[in-house]
Amino acid sequence: MKKVRRLYDQFRPQHYILNIIPDRESMTFSGSVIVSGHKVGRPSQRLTFHQKELKITHVHVVHHHKDGDQNVSIDRTNHHGSFDEVRLHAKKLLYPGSYTISLQFEGKITRAMNGMYPCLFTDDGVEKKLVATQFESHHAREVFPCIDEPEAKATFDLTLTTPVGEAVVANTPIKQQDEVDGKLVSTFERTPHMSTYLLAFVYGEMKYLEAKTKEGVVVRTYATPANVDYTAFALECGVKILEFYNDYFAIPYPLEKCDMIALPDFASGAMENWGCITYREQAFLVDPEHTSLSTKQYVAMVVAHELAHQWFGNLVTMRWWTDLWLNEGFASWIEYMAVDHLFPNWKMWTQFIVDEQQQALKLDALEYTHPIEVPINHPDEIRTIFDAISYSKGSSVLHMLYNYLGADAFQEGLRYYLKQHSYKNTDTIDLWAALEEVSRKPVKDFMHAWTSLGGYPLVQVSEPTQGTLQVKQHRFFLNQANQAENDLTLWPVALLSNEADLPDILPDESLTITTKNIDHIILNRGQSGFYRVQYSASHLQALATQVKRGHLQPLDRLGVLADTFEAAKAGYGDTADALHLLEAYDNESDNAVWDVIAASLGSVRITMNDESIRKAMKPYVRKLVAAQRKRLDWEPQPHESHFDRLLRPTILAMASLAEEPSVVKKALAQFKAMHNPEDVGVELRTAGLANLRNGGGVDPDLRGVVYGTAARKGGEAEFNKMLAMHNASTSSEERHNLCAALCGFKQPALIDRALGLITTDAVRLQDAAYWVVYSFSNRYAHAATWQWLHDHWNWLEKELGSDLAFSRFPIYATRGVSDLKFLDEYKRFFMRRSSPALERSIMQGIEIIEWQSAWRARDLKVVQAFFKTK
Repeated sequence: MKKVRRLYDQFRPQHYILNIIPDRESMTFSGSVIVSGHKVGRPSQRLTFHQKELKITHVHVVHHHKDGDQNVSIDRTNHHGSFDEVRLHAKKLLYPGSYTISLQFEGKITRAMNGMYPCLFTDDGVEKKLVATQFESHHAREVFPCIDEPEAKATFDLTLTTPVGEAVVANTPIKQQDEVDGKLVSTFERTPHMSTYLLAFVYGEMKYLEAKTKEGVVVRTYATPANVDYTAFALECGVKILEFYNDYFAIPYPLEKCDMIALPDFASGAMENWGCITYREQAFLVDPEHTSLSTKQYVAMVVAHELAHQWFGNLVTMRWWTDLWLNEGFASWIEYMAVDHLFPNWKMWTQFIVDEQQQALKLDALEYTHPIEVPINHPDEIRTIFDAISYSKGSSVLHMLYNYLGADAFQEGLRYYLKQHSYKNTDTIDLWAALEEVSRKPVKDFMHAWTSLGGYPLVQVSEPTQGTLQVKQHRFFLNQANQAENDLTLWPVALLSNEADLPDILPDESLTITTKNIDHIILNRGQSGFYRVQYSASHLQALATQVKRGHLQPLDRLGVLADTFEAAKAGYGDTADALHLLEAYDNESDNAVWDVIAASLGSVRITMNDESIRKAMKPYVRKLVAAQRKRLDWEPQPHESHFDRLLRPTILAMASLAEEPSVVKKALAQFKAMHNPEDVGVELRTAGLANLRNGGGVDPDLRGVVYGTAARKGGEAEFNKMLAMHNASTSSEERHNLCAALCGFKQPALIDRALGLITTDAVRLQDAAYWVVYSFSNRYAHAATWQWLHDHWNWLEKELGSDLAFSRFPIYATRGVSDLKFLDEYKRFFMRRSSPALERSIMQGIEIIEWQSAWRARDLKVVQAFFKTK
């Protein structure tokens, strides 16, 4: 693949004076930019800037020479679409030095949710639009000519012309605002020295709530008028989290204000634009009475993530996208610390292991993974690394380092790093150097393998022989058929054992251990190490006894179970052993452990794809969940724990899928009692939007269970009712729950109806990928969804081609596929559509189909036999 040129190596901007005039009605904009900076390198006859689909209408260049300013005569202006460039060709040689370039331009407000785009909403029955920007990773060039690279930091003076009477928000406070010719002209204060991808603005009919931090920073939460009251929780979290980070980093938040904006249309979860943070509504709005606890927790996490970026990412920025993980991995780690500080009873670090580490371990077990530090040669590759490796593996190896260095040394190292590099750009090695200098530990040597290599080790513990056992490491591959035969990759593995006489680090391939308590050894205690452990059969049996007796902590119970199941999937162990181990968990009450139980059983059911197994699993699961189902029941109890509230929907969903009669009956009764918007009068529909919003009185934590059960057991009447509820709902969370259910019917006609909705106004563009994912996850709908993908690929490419979700469609198509017959068809379709944005996920998809098929072929009879005896 051809490596993209770095324009920062030719011109280094210092300051932009930017004037943008959007026209929401015509979906166009015009503008001008004055860029001051330095030409570097060799003399040449051109200046080059990034632009994409802009029309440059005027150019003026001045060279600031020691003998006075000199106008530069521009011979021609060339647009190069394949490079996203505009090249200004001069008549004479241009020497290194100081230049000011003035450009006027025109562009389009596009439906794709990047660059400048519209956000559609309804207010009192009237269709309206906000206009917003999304510039990460390389979309600033779609709105103005610039050097659109993270290292090209500069300051910005922004002026916007917008309709009178509407809110307008950007990175910094408004400096001056005037009404000119019936328009509102707003000039904003100069920004800090920052990268182009952090510039942002939003305008339209919005309202806000406001509070201040104890340091005096004004925090506002904006939303459309009907939703502004639902930003109160995010505002409360935002203020407290800003205060926490101020103390933790020992660097005050560098701006006067921090605005956070809920957008009706947003491609990802949120974006950390400095001082002007934008969010998907589902990641920001909390209705105190009607939002589920899991969504409320998600909102707190996303707010903490984006505010962490105000320091780690905005104040100090990666030099190039190779080190994206410096931004995302760190924010994905410290968000747990911030939320744990706010809500200590939420046990955030226990949830971290399931939500971050376990997800990263699954993706990183593929041969076609990528290192945390991944070379990026082309801008279209950037979106492919906004994945579980950059976010979740990045945060997991930082968690490992945090435990290795200790809390105090880690915090002091971060403070030193941020102060040393404020308003600058860094590489991964700069962070290691700062932590090493403060801690006096070999951070670079310890961390190098974890960030520069893909994959991770499987640590195997042998059967004990005369009081000794051997611990051996090698790379863990889910798809052993494709692994490199002589992969000799080694990592410095922190053994984290419960036995004091074991070494701290396994630096080599193997180690022989002699100890008295050989059957009770546990490695990776607390699960802070990024690796999996496979114990021998006798050792695993001894650990199962400890689980049964309640002698292991939740994270150790979680780790033993997850590692055993994943080793079985890869062929290192036997699925029957994993299922026998699971029998020790019949009294389990920890939500995080149950997440692993549910995922493990779900993967067995889906990948084995066998009706006899599905049938036999139902009584097995009913028995497994019985104790927790009776303990928790349907109604929240006074003073119950946060974890029990999160556990209830997991248990009831498992019980419903296992056809527990009382649960199915209750779920169907609750669904039947809910209002159908098409059957109620105008008065109820107008006055009862809250009823539609909150799922008709069903506990918000349990709506997914109710809707999923109704879809599985229902037909056309249930589908029609859910669709009417979906279309009437004003809640992103509610629409998401209903989307999952609408894609879960088994009748071919209803499957086709659900798929047919994706390209209509019934489905927001930001939600289209959800519908595809849920449809592929429905075993009855996989073939129809695959055909839909064929038929609508051009639509997906046009509407979502620049979206982060687009690069994941090849992986979505592998959901539940464990038949190699599908592989040739998969390759025929995707290989001829390969591109920098799709190449890695196509190869990952091939590998997923191969390992799932291999697991089924290897263990189908074993699993059948196990459940037959149960």
